[in-house]
Amino acid sequence: MTKRIGCGLAGLVLGLAGTISVVSDASADCLRRIYNRSTYVLVARQDGGPPVTLLPGRSLPVRLSRPGQIDISAYCGRPEFGAAPVTQASFDYEAVLDRCFVRFGSDEFFASQIGRGFFGTQETAPFTVNNPRQGDIVLGPSALPACPVPGAVLSRRG
Repeated sequence: MTKRIGCGLAGLVLGLAGTISVVSDASADCLRRIYNRSTYVLVARQDGGPPVTLLPGRSLPVRLSRPGQIDISAYCGRPEFGAAPVTQASFDYEAVLDRCFVRFGSDEFFASQIGRGFFGTQETAPFTVNNPRQGDIVLGPSALPACPVPGAVLSRRG
């Protein structure tokens, strides 16, 4: 084997190794967040996995690595006491190459040009999706009914 052939083979092997590492880095993993900017307790479940409780004023990191679904319920208090949720929603998300986003809206009327949900054919309220970043979900201060305060007693004695 000559020096020229040896260098050529080494370059070929290094080129293939570089290509393989670039392809493996092109996974569809995105780290996004679910924000709870409300006074409710959120319970989130990703792709049927275990539920995660999110207290008011907190956020939860979520890894989006393939198409899937996030289910969110909002409660006035701790959900294990059997109370019904104040609101709940399910959001489908997409994770393709370097793009992660929550899908909403319909596929009709120039969806590929102006985006899904442009005409508001599917409402996401009281949740905000794809804001502040694509793939984020926010329950923020909204017009949801206030939670009753259990055992609240007014007293003039102080």
